[in-house]
Amino acid sequence: MLRNALVVLFTLTVGFPESTLADDKDKVLFGKVDSLVESDSKDTKLKASRSKTYTVKLEAGVAYRIDLSSKDFDTFLRLESSTGKEVAFNDNFAAKSLDSRIIFMPGKSGEFKLIVTAFKAAATGNFVLEMVRASDAEAVDARIDNQIETFAILSQADRKQVILAVTKKLHDKGEKLAQSDGMRAFKLGMELEIEDLKLARESYKEFAKAFAAAENERIASFGKFFEGALKNLDKLGKEIEIAGKTTEGKEFDLKNLKGKIVLVDFWATWCGPCLSEIPNMVSAHKKYHGKGFEIIGLSLDRDEDKLSKFMEVRKLPWTSINIEDSRKWATKYEVRAIPHAVLVDRDGKVVSFRARGPMLERLLERMIDVKK
Repeated sequence: MLRNALVVLFTLTVGFPESTLADDKDKVLFGKVDSLVESDSKDTKLKASRSKTYTVKLEAGVAYRIDLSSKDFDTFLRLESSTGKEVAFNDNFAAKSLDSRIIFMPGKSGEFKLIVTAFKAAATGNFVLEMVRASDAEAVDARIDNQIETFAILSQADRKQVILAVTKKLHDKGEKLAQSDGMRAFKLGMELEIEDLKLARESYKEFAKAFAAAENERIASFGKFFEGALKNLDKLGKEIEIAGKTTEGKEFDLKNLKGKIVLVDFWATWCGPCLSEIPNMVSAHKKYHGKGFEIIGLSLDRDEDKLSKFMEVRKLPWTSINIEDSRKWATKYEVRAIPHAVLVDRDGKVVSFRARGPMLERLLERMIDVKK
């Protein structure tokens, strides 16, 4: 799903004493009435972007419900760790709602960033951001989400229990499945693709079947996504071909980067989640570039000049293939939604189609260690 937003125009810090968490469940732990306004940036692309960030302290093992609402614009809410890693997001796009809600239980106590953005770049207006303790039922879901976040360190038996819990919940909800169910299954799928392809195949079949029964057409589309993800599993371990001219007019061929770990990123400057992922990519590039990590962008923009200007203004430390060539490869590899991140190993073979957010660093840490 595509959204327009750039991360962080400014940050406010708010903390609450831990004792408040153990008392009233309905007590507002964080509340803010604010507004998104026109940026004073001189750059057109940046000027059209609006974002506000607030820092909150969350306690490990406590489930929180965070609501973002507005009568003026369609909201998009993100939650990041203090290091800038995305841990949750919501826009209620599938539910056709202007409001956003995140249910989250942190595995560790600490500071987290609440990032308020808008569905459309041109949107401005007032909003209300509020955080309370989640209900008991919501806490159960949050606990499952927490187990998914720590999936890599779970025993095989515990992993199967998590899969069973997620699958059972999907089938039990039947036609009433929601976007949060889709995102939970999606995150579990990312973990399974790294840890156990056999379980991933089994789970994707069940996920596709469950979402096909949803009464909401947009929720039912998750079923098609998992059908596609199941096909992608067969592409793992195979070489991917990418070639063409960069936005600077230079020839590029992925084959020339053999021996490097390469992130092939299908993106666009008008794609909100793509822009939100940029800080994470910049951080990974800075940390691992000296150890053999490269990034190549394939832009699905429409205006070559605007694309080049964006790359220059943001000072992105990697190159992007020109729009014409990028669209050719997007068609060949059936890229239907962006961001679409493909991680390629030193032999030029596909390792993952989910290399974004925290998953990117996890994969890079593992692949860099293999070289050592």
